[in-house]
Amino acid sequence: MTFLSRIHRAAGVVAVLIALTGCATQPQESTAGPQVYDPIEPVNRLVFAMNETVDTFVLQPTAFVYKTAMPDPMQEMVRNFLRWLRSPVVIANSLLQGDTDNAGNATRQFFVNGLTAGLIDWGHGQDWGYRNEDFGQTLGVHGVDGGAYLVVPLIGPSNGRDLVGRVVDIFFDPLTYIVSGPDAQTAITIGRNGTEAVDFRARNFDQINELKASSLDYYARLRSIYLQRREAMIRNGEPAADPLAADGSNAFEEFSPSDRPRSETGALPAKSN
Repeated sequence: MTFLSRIHRAAGVVAVLIALTGCATQPQESTAGPQVYDPIEPVNRLVFAMNETVDTFVLQPTAFVYKTAMPDPMQEMVRNFLRWLRSPVVIANSLLQGDTDNAGNATRQFFVNGLTAGLIDWGHGQDWGYRNEDFGQTLGVHGVDGGAYLVVPLIGPSNGRDLVGRVVDIFFDPLTYIVSGPDAQTAITIGRNGTEAVDFRARNFDQINELKASSLDYYARLRSIYLQRREAMIRNGEPAADPLAADGSNAFEEFSPSDRPRSETGALPAKSN
């Protein structure tokens, strides 16, 4: 498959996803905060169960070996490298959101850390940090509703808007244009996504396991955390007028997954039905 063919195919996927998002968008409601709109919950729960099986038998054991066998400095270098690879996507979306400060910080880190292929974060302790941004957040900043809640195989929680964002972000990633050949593209995608998943699971190993054990309905609890987390990311941490989700929970306010180097995972939220 040629590069042009891949572009046309990806554009077609974007068009279909946008159409599905528009059809699945819930009516506007007067209550503030992220609304739980899960019209295909039985299907989502089935996919969720499949993902949990993969986590139990593949991801969790791999993450355990990764976090116990690999020295902390090497784990930090892996995280720095993954963030460095994603910097162009962050820069593009920051500019689309009109956030020149974040775009500038991400650009500086990309070029300075590029001296060591992103393995070392030279801006640590110098306030060079930047927020992670993606096209799903960009759409949210410009008022696009999340649409239906979705659980994607091997990816996990999402929604129509964020799924579109994942596809569009492919066009902002320089590796899309640098790497040629479908086999090489597939290998890089699998390797990169797999490494990100293992690293995230390792950093939140005990917290996720306890979250599973303490949840009466893990699916509903994770859904609430995801929706609130995405809304918080769109607001760039600014407090919402109403921090509660439609189900009345405040799970994310007390549980923040560790998704950046040197970040700390928050306390577990209280049980919710």
